[in-house]
Amino acid sequence: MSKTLALLDFFGPDSLQMSTESIIERTGMSKATVYRHVKDLCDAGLLTRVESGSYSLGPRIIELDWMMRQYDPILIAGRDLMLKLAEETRLAVFSSMFYDDRIINTHIVEPSETFAFHFGRGQPMPLFWGAQSKVLVSYQNGRKLQKLFKEKIVCDPDNPCHGWTWQEFSRAAKKIRKDGYCITTGQLTEGLTGIAAPILPRGEREAVASLCVLGDDSRFALLNRESVIERVIETAQSIAANL
Repeated sequence: MSKTLALLDFFGPDSLQMSTESIIERTGMSKATVYRHVKDLCDAGLLTRVESGSYSLGPRIIELDWMMRQYDPILIAGRDLMLKLAEETRLAVFSSMFYDDRIINTHIVEPSETFAFHFGRGQPMPLFWGAQSKVLVSYQNGRKLQKLFKEKIVCDPDNPCHGWTWQEFSRAAKKIRKDGYCITTGQLTEGLTGIAAPILPRGEREAVASLCVLGDDSRFALLNRESVIERVIETAQSIAANL
């Protein structure tokens, strides 16, 4: 079963469809073995056939996503608070979490204005790039922080922080923890600024999620930035208190 489910890892933002030939090439499995695994995934609703020899994620994924939205503790604790923050600021509001060393936006509340951000719900984000990602990484314990840096950042030539030293990375993470929030501009989407704070359960020093507001220069020009920072931190703390 683990080998069957491992085929799902081949699907991503740059590979929304996969042919059986591509799977055979990437796994080295025989055609008969790949067909058997693909059939099992299709029978379970995790894959669906979209054209001759090609497959995409199936309807069961949508059902599971719906269930996560209903029962995810962060969403239960913070959905209404995020909506209130979006209404007050007219900024987009994100919650983001770690999943197997990947950071994913789990919920987004958009105001009436639409911001063309590049990383929507469910899309993995670069580690330590963008306010919500930087906050989540910075608020991990020391051992995990070093592991993320050595195994996921320095070793990944596509990561924007690939060329950093551990000293540079550590100093940046410590500053974010000292400040209690992070601001970035144009890192994930040009022209957009993000302000994020950690969601820290009572008595914990490691963040379970991050809360971020995102908007363009014209929107932030109408706001008091210090007040926005305070509201983001307050909302993150309220969500943590509801957990």
